[in-house]
Amino acid sequence: MRAKILFLAQLLPYPPICGGTIRSFNILKRLCANHDVTLLAFSRCPEDVENARYLRRYCVDAKTVPMARSGLLNARWAAQSLLGRSSFIIGRDHVSEMREEVNRTLAAEAFDLIYVDHLQMFQYVKGLEGQPRLLDEHNLEWRIIQRIATVKPHGPHKWFAALEWRKLRKYELAACAECDAVATVTEHDKSSLEAENPRLRNVACVPIGVDPAEFRAVDPEPESTTILSVATMSWPPNVDSIQHFCSDIYPLVKERVPEARLVIAGKRPPASIQRLEADPSISVPGFVNDIHEVARNSAVFIVPLRSGSGMRVKILNAMAMGLPVVSTSVGCEGIEVTHGKNALLADTAEEFARSVAQLLEDREKRFEIGAAGRKFVVENYSWEVIYPRLDWLVDSLIDRSRSQAAV
Repeated sequence: MRAKILFLAQLLPYPPICGGTIRSFNILKRLCANHDVTLLAFSRCPEDVENARYLRRYCVDAKTVPMARSGLLNARWAAQSLLGRSSFIIGRDHVSEMREEVNRTLAAEAFDLIYVDHLQMFQYVKGLEGQPRLLDEHNLEWRIIQRIATVKPHGPHKWFAALEWRKLRKYELAACAECDAVATVTEHDKSSLEAENPRLRNVACVPIGVDPAEFRAVDPEPESTTILSVATMSWPPNVDSIQHFCSDIYPLVKERVPEARLVIAGKRPPASIQRLEADPSISVPGFVNDIHEVARNSAVFIVPLRSGSGMRVKILNAMAMGLPVVSTSVGCEGIEVTHGKNALLADTAEEFARSVAQLLEDREKRFEIGAAGRKFVVENYSWEVIYPRLDWLVDSLIDRSRSQAAV
């Protein structure tokens, strides 16, 4: 029996061009196939008006509320956070128009479930009674800031992050306890939440999936010595990872493979990343329309992350295309790869450089790792494997809600 679901999204789920929107878009489509879904999301650019119209082919309705971010607004929320006990990450996504729209929507219609997509949207249904809420934890947000505080050099950013992650952890754990169910993308995140609050009994793992037909296997250039990174470059952990690779790892790779080249693809690269093109062996093309063309000309896919949480969908996509992946343990967190069989894991600059150089030098090894990676992803992380977990979680909440209403 179809149910009515309100889907609250921090990021408009279309187009699906980053890990967050890829997960949200595929989950939204699945929910819409089985239920009547109303989408309410933030819009961040003029194109989002048309993007919302596109989503109406799946949803009963798709509405947006504008969100403006700027350095001035961030500074305001940072100051308020420093003066009080509130989290900066949560405060900067507080928009009064969104609260009003949520209240209007809930007053106009009764929903069987509210799907809270990203922790930042919980504030709009905090304290709500009578309607089940499912919180989708794309990441453990406080863990990201904690890791940033660990790897940042001494200075104001490190100090602020050290204050922020503790405030955010308190808020995040309270949100998880208040919601009827919590979905994490990895078993590691699930275990972390339960370790922080042993009384949590409402957490289930629903991983990110990949469409093997969309990310088809490529026929790589056998003589390539190109190292590929694909990441949304507006996300601070991605920027840190590339700066770390270029300063501490890439020179070691070049000592062994002088002809090595590096392509840093991804939306909105900041000036600090664009300046890396001063090295003629480094290219920063920005957003790439067809990732298969870039993948075909690449030999190794790298994820040198030092901070972050959740699951890196870019790793699933790269493996689905048959690219051999070299990642840190943090980068590959939540993806049950086997080191040396379907990916290479390395956590020091020397180990990472050695692994990249090995694949650049050994064509058979990189083809072997790439083929094993695609097989692993198809069998374990295709959306058709993941969807039953989502269906069970959503249906159990709806059934429980209807049973309680019938009493």
